[in-house]
Amino acid sequence: MTFRNYKLIFAALLITYISLNNVSHAVQFDNRDTKIDLPVLDTPNNAVTPRMSSDENGHVYVVWSDNRDGPYKVYINTKFGEIEWAPRSVPINTGFPKTQGIVEDGDATLPQVCSDNSGHIYVVWVDDRAVKAGIGKKDIYFRYSKDYGITWNAPDPYTDYRIDSDNPAPGDSINPGIACDGNGNVYIIWEDDRNRSGNFDVYFRSLQVQFDKPADFIVPYQFPEQRLNTGVTPGIFSATNPVISTDKNGAVYVTWLDNRNMPEDNVYPGIYFNVSLNHGASWEEKAIRVDTAPVGFYVTGRPAISNDNIGNVYIAWTDTAGRADRGDEYAGDGTHDVYFNVSHNKGLTWGKKDQRINSTEQPGEVLRVIGTKDVSIANNNKGVVCIVWADNTLTIPVAGRKDNFDIYSNHSENYGNSFLDFTTTVRVNLSTPAGETMAAAPLVKVNNAGGVFVAWLDNRVGTFDIYFNFSTAKGKSDTWSNNNCCLDNAQPIGKSYNHVMTADEKGNVYVAWQDDRSTLSKDTFNIYYISGFLDIETLLLAGQRLGEACFIATAAYGGPFEKNVILLREFRDNFLLTNRYGRWFVNTYYKLSPPVAQFISERPYLRAVTRVVLLPFVGIAMIALKTTFLQELLLAISITIAMFTVWWKLRTR
Repeated sequence: MTFRNYKLIFAALLITYISLNNVSHAVQFDNRDTKIDLPVLDTPNNAVTPRMSSDENGHVYVVWSDNRDGPYKVYINTKFGEIEWAPRSVPINTGFPKTQGIVEDGDATLPQVCSDNSGHIYVVWVDDRAVKAGIGKKDIYFRYSKDYGITWNAPDPYTDYRIDSDNPAPGDSINPGIACDGNGNVYIIWEDDRNRSGNFDVYFRSLQVQFDKPADFIVPYQFPEQRLNTGVTPGIFSATNPVISTDKNGAVYVTWLDNRNMPEDNVYPGIYFNVSLNHGASWEEKAIRVDTAPVGFYVTGRPAISNDNIGNVYIAWTDTAGRADRGDEYAGDGTHDVYFNVSHNKGLTWGKKDQRINSTEQPGEVLRVIGTKDVSIANNNKGVVCIVWADNTLTIPVAGRKDNFDIYSNHSENYGNSFLDFTTTVRVNLSTPAGETMAAAPLVKVNNAGGVFVAWLDNRVGTFDIYFNFSTAKGKSDTWSNNNCCLDNAQPIGKSYNHVMTADEKGNVYVAWQDDRSTLSKDTFNIYYISGFLDIETLLLAGQRLGEACFIATAAYGGPFEKNVILLREFRDNFLLTNRYGRWFVNTYYKLSPPVAQFISERPYLRAVTRVVLLPFVGIAMIALKTTFLQELLLAISITIAMFTVWWKLRTR
């Protein structure tokens, strides 16, 4: 073998190593996690049930329930981009108004949070001040901040804003959810037992916060609140586990688990849904059933929901009803499977038949005890939908570990019309053998660049810790990292629960959880946080994301999210890829441009020159995408007149 051949082999091995190394370490996490329920107290506080929101400007908000001052209050801490967390967390609720003569505050628990890109944060929670006063039940309260969580209003800075009205009678209001947009619109749901029947209904209220006009004030879209589990008499059939989402353009989507059962009207338990297209001011007169489980005795798990900004709504859940592809038609066997349905018109109509998402073929002889649980769903605006769940499908060699679960996923790349991994299992917790640990409660996020992030609980070292995996290619079966990250690098080791996760379009991923590692008191929790970064730009320039990248433009402008790069990608998607010649040009460009882009990215003077060269293409894209027909017509007329004038002057000369 010649020396040249040895060089080629060495180069190939080096390239393979670098490629694998880039993929397996593409998400770079902080060196260690951070305690954020600050300051550190001598007297142990119990901080639990964290919830998190983030924006596209690097702000991260975490709220939780904390008993540091006696009764539980809702606290928040804010991370301002690259700056560390604020040194002192802020209490949100005041405890007012109080019943006359009552001194002690109620316990504020189960907070929920959402935010926009302008520093506006909205929080709701469950409050039992009326219970302690002996005059009522648990209620839902609300406050907001317009300065990134530094100060809080409602709009009176000294009074919490109550959401539920207890009409017709006082009843427990629990399990709130919240969504918001960038225009001050806030949407709130909860379970409500105001009919005092023991059966909860789903109630909703929407508000618009008017900022500084001249003083802040809240405008309700409806008063009192509205019941969403319509089509049945209130308080007769229990409706629970509501979840909410919005497209931020006025559409609000709510789904829940409903046990309505009226055979004479062909109405049966399952997953139900309601939609408003006007900020929650009005809703469908009769709630829509989403699942197509057959009539019979079966168990349905709580739903998960997500949506995009063009009218697609996605819902996933588990049930034990069985379907025709499980053998005998509708042969429920007590095993939970994952099902999915999609609406392409903002939830007004749904697929005639739901889809089974977990694999229809299991390897070898299997032992199933529960099946699937803990479903989570996420999507982006480019048609990618990813569903993850915990599954205890076990093979015979590990049959002694019936209670252990693994994390599995499935994904669609065509807006939920079909799923690509339907006949095979795609396991996410890859760094341990199947069935060896209890992996549960997975959470998933998807960004528009095709990054998929999953965090879950895992007891592989004896206590529950937070683990993480990712795919850089939309969740495809062979694109998950083989090395799962343990995020809570605790010393001493503690138990971690109630993890939450958010991600943004720049490749940042944020995870928070409650952890009892503190040595001050047994079973006392604190809130911890860690962040990671998926270096999408490096992956784009390395050519690993073929089909998503504008390589030369990314190199010239310094990043894939610069406005001109986004404009050129939109021109590619909306014009070049819609015809045969454009697709040929794009394919040729992808083959030739990565090394050129790498060369340009390493030389600042070439980046400036390339930006000048790209100006005509940016101009063409701007005209094609950002102008109306009338503007295009006027521009064409102007160009024609100018060309005719030049031609006429040249001719007369």
